[in-house]
Amino acid sequence: MNARKNATRTRTEEFELVVDDTPLFVKATAFQTYTMETQYRVSVNGSPVYIFGWHPALKRITAIDRGSAVSNIPPRVVEAIGDQLHHRMAA
Repeated sequence: MNARKNATRTRTEEFELVVDDTPLFVKATAFQTYTMETQYRVSVNGSPVYIFGWHPALKRITAIDRGSAVSNIPPRVVEAIGDQLHHRMAA
């Protein structure tokens, strides 16, 4: 019997953004959930990790954390990061 390992490859992207005259350094690592959805572990300026993923109602990549920490990210920053993730990693 030939057993195959389920190899999970991750890719980390680092990029800089400027949103509302504020420079941001973003580190994002893609991963797959058990339902095979691609999500991203995102750190902004060395922050704790936020989870980003596809939001079907919004039809875009956005922060999907359920915790209160995600409310600390300004909406324009979330949108800019989601756009970059879509263009850099999801395309």
